[in-house]
Amino acid sequence: MSKFQRIYWAKDFDWDSYSKLYDKYAKSKGSYYLQTSSKLIDSVKLAKSSKVLDLACGTGALSMVLLKQFPGVNILAVDLSKEMLKYYKKNLSKQVKNGQIVVKDGNAEGIDKLSEEKYDVIFVSSALWDLEIESFVKSAKGVLKNGGKIVFNLPSLVVEKERGFIYFIEHFFRQTLQSDIIYRRIPIDYLKKIFEKNGFKLSTMKDYSFNMSKKNVTDFFDVLRYRYPFILFPKEMPYPQKLKRCTEIFNDSLRYVPKEGLDEEGVIFVFEKN
Repeated sequence: MSKFQRIYWAKDFDWDSYSKLYDKYAKSKGSYYLQTSSKLIDSVKLAKSSKVLDLACGTGALSMVLLKQFPGVNILAVDLSKEMLKYYKKNLSKQVKNGQIVVKDGNAEGIDKLSEEKYDVIFVSSALWDLEIESFVKSAKGVLKNGGKIVFNLPSLVVEKERGFIYFIEHFFRQTLQSDIIYRRIPIDYLKKIFEKNGFKLSTMKDYSFNMSKKNVTDFFDVLRYRYPFILFPKEMPYPQKLKRCTEIFNDSLRYVPKEGLDEEGVIFVFEKN
């Protein structure tokens, strides 16, 4: 399993530019984040008044989808980026103002220190691979009701299946750079071991897929070029140089995206607290 690096702690990560682009893209029709959020929400049964924790909430894609289907749920939204939460609060200002949503900045690995409430479901939408998993699971256990669930998705590539949109990116970068650097891998057996060790059982594991139009892919690349310099380039390489090279590679790869776009594939997991 490749070594985990938490890219968002890098000193030169450009949160202001990233958050602005992320928010615009995340709300666009058919975005990666809206589609994965819908898949997650459809994978678990919720009561009308459920208490939900939207962890690594970004600018609110999952919360917005969730409230359309379950307008009565109460949400604790947590993200480590104050810049991202600025957009979250703007996007969901009504619910934040009336107290239906509480917003806090902090790390997922310390969620038990941010809330004394107990929740029915914790959603981690398109973000688990950016967390220290064992620390997160230990912490999350403390804020879940008995029978409560942790629901998250992982791209197929992350669970060691070479297919889907994220695989397309890694494969193109590796060929272009002639590098063996790879995106993070999280074996399914490892996940099961960590969750079972901390008192969870796997209740659902299912594949999902969705199409990303060529325009969607192009727009998403504009967001991802802020992340990938920290993933697929040497640490010692100056950030401006990495960002420039990353942008060039993304632009070049668009020539190989079919006119009908690309399909992303992944796996949804639901772990239930014993």
